[in-house]
Amino acid sequence: MNLNDLSSLMERRQDGGLSFERFRSDPALIALRWPDDVLRDFLFDHGDNGSFMDDYGALDLTAIAWTLETIPSADFHTMPTGESEVGLIEHFAKNPVHSQCEPRKSAGTGKITGPGCARRSSSTGASWPR
Repeated sequence: MNLNDLSSLMERRQDGGLSFERFRSDPALIALRWPDDVLRDFLFDHGDNGSFMDDYGALDLTAIAWTLETIPSADFHTMPTGESEVGLIEHFAKNPVHSQCEPRKSAGTGKITGPGCARRSSSTGASWPR
């Protein structure tokens, strides 16, 4: 089984009707015997991201055995990433402030009135500038 085989499960998760608890109880995921934190980070949070799918969509998920290891932080400098992320770590190291939001502008004057990013409450839908 590979990541592409889980597309219908990912679609149900996208619709918002599938909590992590229900997601992890899918028979295909139970058969993987992956730790919950890996299921959440690898599949629930990113399993349908386009770049992630390009990099890992054909990966045989049943061939992966997860272990918990202590790794020296210096080892991260030489650790490979997915093909779509080549140079990303170096980019963030040079540009530690990362934002994809445009500043808010006044409709009348066009002057910048504040940051353009907003936080949204998942329970109420209310948003506020950050």
